[in-house]
Amino acid sequence: MWDERYGQPGFTYGTAPSDFLREVADRTPRGDVLCLGEGEGRNAVFLAERGCNVTAMDASKVGFDKAQHLAGERSVEITTVAARKP
Repeated sequence: MWDERYGQPGFTYGTAPSDFLREVADRTPRGDVLCLGEGEGRNAVFLAERGCNVTAMDASKVGFDKAQHLAGERSVEITTVAARKP
């Protein structure tokens, strides 16, 4: 389902971080961060821009193609791990 949704043109939820993350970003320590259910990477890229070492997990490899593209556009690196239930 998620590969199909993220396979559409554009970013399903946009490229800006979630409102919640933006609100708490100043309280987020720098260092290693794990982003779960990351989809197309908007939150992971935002955290990487703030100096975090980000590993993002989601079920969609299609979403992570977009996440890596977004990271490249913003000159940051994120690690992506596609994980699905067996």
